[in-house]
Amino acid sequence: MPPPFDMISKMHPPREAWRLKVRVLRLWVVPSFGKHDIPNSMEMILLDEHCGKIQATVKKSLLNRFRDHIVKGQVYRMTYFAVVSNHGSYRTTSHEFKLVFLHRTTVVAVDEDVIPKTYFNMLCLFGIDIIDLLTSVGEEKEYAKEGNIVKIIVLELSSKDLTVRCALFGDYVNQVNNFLASGYVEQPVVVIHLWLNGESNLQSVEIVDEFICAELPNPLKFPALYNIVTKYMIHGPCG
Repeated sequence: MPPPFDMISKMHPPREAWRLKVRVLRLWVVPSFGKHDIPNSMEMILLDEHCGKIQATVKKSLLNRFRDHIVKGQVYRMTYFAVVSNHGSYRTTSHEFKLVFLHRTTVVAVDEDVIPKTYFNMLCLFGIDIIDLLTSVGEEKEYAKEGNIVKIIVLELSSKDLTVRCALFGDYVNQVNNFLASGYVEQPVVVIHLWLNGESNLQSVEIVDEFICAELPNPLKFPALYNIVTKYMIHGPCG
């Protein structure tokens, strides 16, 4: 009989021989700064059947080995990781630690229906999912850093009495421009996973409550937003 799987909530250093069964909840490639065609790492949010979440990183040296074999939404049996402190401003989960893939990390796809397919957490301190109406697009600007020219644009998102301004960089600017040029006539709803850093961190539950409301949007005033929230953000045991 194979050994039981470990719980994400129990993971800690310096042990490396962890055995997980997880769904890849989110997956994205982080480009090198100023060179968006060159990947720097692959990042994932892993979710187990106990609704534990943890960030995992595949560094540049191992991208060729894992990049084409891990798919968002799929469940995998994964073993052997370095468990490191989850510190700094780039924190996508509230877990104390995060995982780093090693040369001996193994990844095997499995069939599994127990692990939830979605987990949309509105109230975490370090990663805030924002769903709002796009109300303004700022002027596109460029700035130079380390000899490279990077585009920047600021979006204004509004819902009820709250207005959020979000800066997008690089290829995301091109995606916004392409969308605006598509001729879409209705007011678009924007979904953004926002990472806060530095002095912008929300330091307590009380401060979170001042900025984030978990109430359903008014279906008459914001019908598109109401439909999205009720379709994608009302879940089972994990949220």
